[in-house]
Amino acid sequence: MFGRVMTKPDQPFLLDTLRAEIHGIGVLAAPADPDLPVPACPGWTAGALVRHLGGVAHRVTDWVDSQTLPLEWEQEPPAGRDVLSWFQAAADGLFRSLASRPPSFPCQTWFPADRTYGFWRRRMAHEFTVHRVDLEQALGLPPVVDPALAADGVDEVLTVWLAEGNRPAPEDTVSVDASGEVFEVRCAGRVWTVRMPSGTGNPLVRPEPAASADGRVSGAPADVYLWLWGRGPADPLTVTGDVSGLRAALAAVTRYAA
Repeated sequence: MFGRVMTKPDQPFLLDTLRAEIHGIGVLAAPADPDLPVPACPGWTAGALVRHLGGVAHRVTDWVDSQTLPLEWEQEPPAGRDVLSWFQAAADGLFRSLASRPPSFPCQTWFPADRTYGFWRRRMAHEFTVHRVDLEQALGLPPVVDPALAADGVDEVLTVWLAEGNRPAPEDTVSVDASGEVFEVRCAGRVWTVRMPSGTGNPLVRPEPAASADGRVSGAPADVYLWLWGRGPADPLTVTGDVSGLRAALAAVTRYAA
């Protein structure tokens, strides 16, 4: 029923991260002008970002609680309800749902390799972290990401989003450029090799060094994490070769600007 479960060590800090990010987003959003532009998401405002997160929280909570992909979910606050309190209630409900079972407990997800509560804890920890960074950048504040969380996030964006092609719903397909290029990413003593398809199919991501690569990128975990998500420049990183194809592929699957 639940498919294959990915075996991995428990990462309890992810649930703590989600709780902290929910609080942080509330603190940042409360005084912010809702019309403030979000640099990493052209066309988005601070208010739209908070509504997005409220909708995500409702959708994932419905998915987890019902164990069925929700075709309809609450994406806007009811008439007369302010956006921030609606977001806070939705996010708190999400946290309670994800904290109600151990991370290894079976749960429906959109990622075939991991059908557990742990998948959603990890995914939501990074969803809320990335968008907290968005609010900080909109407010002109320098974002800070914990190195351990960032290293886990580098793995998540490469092995879940890029390798899977980000298909959270059956009708939602995303293709990346079939260039055949090879890229290597390094941070925190870890390495990932990304092989782009030369034809159809998803990129192949493996935790091993590349014998040869078209481009390599390495740096502090937070700097690599923010760059992969399109939230940080390449300036703090060590880059050899051309890694623009990697950023373009990530932009395609995450829907953010390259």
